[in-house]
Amino acid sequence: MRGIHQQSLFGRQIMLSVMVSEESRYRVLANTLPWLAMAGVANHYRAMKIDIDNGRRLNLRLHLGAYVSQNMNGWTDRQTEEMVRYHAGVRILCGQEEDTDTLDRTSIEDFRNTLGSEGAEQINQIIVKYACGAGFTGSELCASDTTVQESPIAYPTEVGHMKNISEKLLGIGRKLKNRIAQKIEVLSNKAQGVFTKIRLFTRGKQEEVLAKKKVLSQKLHRIVKSMATLVKGSLKNLNGKTKAKALDQILFYEHMLGQITQWLKTGFHPKEKILSLWEKSARAISKGKVGRSAEFGRRWIITRLLGGYVIGSPCQRLGADADTAICDEVMMGFLNTFGELPEAFVYDRGADSEKNTKFLEDLGVENICIFPKGQKKMNVSSEVLAMARRERSLTEESIASIKHPKYGFTKPRAKSTESCILKGHTAILGLNINNLFRDISQAWDMRLEIT
Repeated sequence: MRGIHQQSLFGRQIMLSVMVSEESRYRVLANTLPWLAMAGVANHYRAMKIDIDNGRRLNLRLHLGAYVSQNMNGWTDRQTEEMVRYHAGVRILCGQEEDTDTLDRTSIEDFRNTLGSEGAEQINQIIVKYACGAGFTGSELCASDTTVQESPIAYPTEVGHMKNISEKLLGIGRKLKNRIAQKIEVLSNKAQGVFTKIRLFTRGKQEEVLAKKKVLSQKLHRIVKSMATLVKGSLKNLNGKTKAKALDQILFYEHMLGQITQWLKTGFHPKEKILSLWEKSARAISKGKVGRSAEFGRRWIITRLLGGYVIGSPCQRLGADADTAICDEVMMGFLNTFGELPEAFVYDRGADSEKNTKFLEDLGVENICIFPKGQKKMNVSSEVLAMARRERSLTEESIASIKHPKYGFTKPRAKSTESCILKGHTAILGLNINNLFRDISQAWDMRLEIT
């Protein structure tokens, strides 16, 4: 019972001191991160949305510290709010060891959205350049590959798409508040009835079951298409932005219904098929893996640098496009970061093409280490070949690292395409910050202390 009945010797008004080790990663990063350069990026993107010279001043160190700690730990906004308020190490990282200021989750979200994906990418470039200046990485190596950022969407099915489209059209029809409201309700109920029959009575892969499912799917498609035609015809009485917004939605739904028509007639999906009503950039990307023939999302280019640091960006080409013409995108991202060519370019056999090789030769890359297809041999020395094999395997390790659930790269907590891209950049940023602390600890001969 010791400590239960004894009253505290400290008064409630007295502030308590907390000892934070010099080897704490938050204290190390607080003293080493390039805060001024990161603040410049933050102010650049804040000035694009608000007048930062007038009004209430923002504590940039506090917000940037919360931003860094959230990305390196994979915390939610609520967890970050609690850590900024109560964790002594995080408060040092935020520059609040002598202050009582804190943040709420709304401020954390607003600051992150203000920076956006471009701001996160630029801050990551600052971290990489800082690590390069400290000798932890460099521009000698460019080892790249593509990977899929899986989108946080349900498994895409045509029946599910038609059901969701009918619900969206019902919502638009109710907002019109005219004669079609009752008609749209009737059609919506019919669509829901057909959807229920498909889900309950067409399970299995027997021929008669598949034939029944096809008939019901065609019926559901006709009903949903009638709903789209009805709602579209009723927009004539509207004016302004409301009409334009509703018309854009209906045209998009009609486009998806057209893709579903092709599947109903041929049994094959059209090229560049849209898989989600909100994540319009997601595509079915063939992987050829056992148990997973395809992944649903968008491709990213991931480039591993010396020391395990990573830069990356979404592919400009959507879908499962081949890597036979990928080198221009890879080098564009590398040059945007370092402003100079690498000594060695490493890629797997997917990029083996005359176009890629000629592009790199014209640029003047010294060691082109694209693994060849078939029985061909790479035109490099044995030492460079051994390096390429090692870096090729390490590139896969770096991709696996950013796909760790802690960083939230794959299937991120997001509800828009822009947020998915932002989560990809913040995952890479979090990995690089942790790598920077690792290298600083080793350079200073400190014991790693991750708290």
